[in-house]
Amino acid sequence: MISDSMRFDHLGIVVPNLQIGRDHFFKIYGINSWTDEFFDELNGVYVQFGQSKDKFCYELIAPIDNKSPVYNVLSKKKNILNHIAYIVDAIAVCSEELLSNKFVPLGKPNKAVAYSLQRVQFFYSKEFGYILELIEAPNFYHDYNPQTPT
Repeated sequence: MISDSMRFDHLGIVVPNLQIGRDHFFKIYGINSWTDEFFDELNGVYVQFGQSKDKFCYELIAPIDNKSPVYNVLSKKKNILNHIAYIVDAIAVCSEELLSNKFVPLGKPNKAVAYSLQRVQFFYSKEFGYILELIEAPNFYHDYNPQTPT
């Protein structure tokens, strides 16, 4: 483990828009407990978090426009199941360990609206081919609201 403080946060999934994603996740998985929607212009996406009955968290990620970093994911139908995310105390400390374990950063740390402008950073595992998001917000917890599906 790269840090004893790591806490699983979510599994990120790219969807065409948040409403389509919510409808799908309700119909297939029964998820009807969602956070507010977040318009994250800093990262070019809309995001929303849903929690299953067993407390598993899914992040729906939709592109703002065709310049969004996830726009090509949808058009190519690759990496729809996009990333796993962990909350950590300090990205810099974890980053050193990740680099020594065949991960490469996919850009610099950036603030994220959904995490009260705390920093996030994405890494790619060259060994296993998946994306890991680190969220520097050790005291953060999502605020879910039960919703009636439309």
